[in-house]
Amino acid sequence: MLYDYDKLLDRLYSRLPPKRSMSAYDLPVLQIEYAGTHTVVRNFAEACDRLRREPRVVMRFILRELAMPGAVDERGQLVIYRKVTPHTLQQLFTRFIESYVKCPTCGSYDTELHRRKGKIWIIKCLACGAETFARPI
Repeated sequence: MLYDYDKLLDRLYSRLPPKRSMSAYDLPVLQIEYAGTHTVVRNFAEACDRLRREPRVVMRFILRELAMPGAVDERGQLVIYRKVTPHTLQQLFTRFIESYVKCPTCGSYDTELHRRKGKIWIIKCLACGAETFARPI
């Protein structure tokens, strides 16, 4: 029994699960406000949720890069205890996305971040299945 290559290929694609892709246009933009000398990122929890990352992991990256104190409040907002420009925060958020969200193999943003034994972080791509080591956060 011989099959036509095109028919087999169509059959394969019809059985694959739908791909939920996130383009660069879908990436969240941080909503930043100031309260006195504090910087508040209003949509921090939603942005982390869209990236499938825990807010405390993203917070740790941003605060270490800024070398400033801060915390996530009960409403899921990131509060940095100094003034930071919106441009700087958005650049750091984009750098986090490039380092810990985007798959280096296929470029998809549909990934998960896992921690293995100690400080080993793995980016697992849900689109192509690749696992890539990431720098410790």
